[in-house]
Amino acid sequence: MATAAKRALKSVENAGESVSDALLDQIAALRNEIAAISEAVSDYGGHSLSDVQHNAVALAKEVRHQGAVVARQVNRQAGAAGKAIQENPIPVIVVLGTIALLSALIFTRD
Repeated sequence: MATAAKRALKSVENAGESVSDALLDQIAALRNEIAAISEAVSDYGGHSLSDVQHNAVALAKEVRHQGAVVARQVNRQAGAAGKAIQENPIPVIVVLGTIALLSALIFTRD
């Protein structure tokens, strides 16, 4: 019976060691997977920052281009308005007088 008990204890010890070894192997594998996931997330974060910077530069270029187009258009409209005022200043004087009269009426009310 003593030999049977010794064999049982030996198999339990071996089983315990194999379970411990299996757990250590699983922990090591999990650490490797976590490191790989961490690296992938880090790479993704770096790429998304690069994408945001690229999009910001593209947006700034587009805004600058559209601003130049709007400035040219405003310049043309101001030139046309200037010519119209030089040719016929009466309507402009009437409009400015009306605005001044209405402003005076509104701001002098109690």
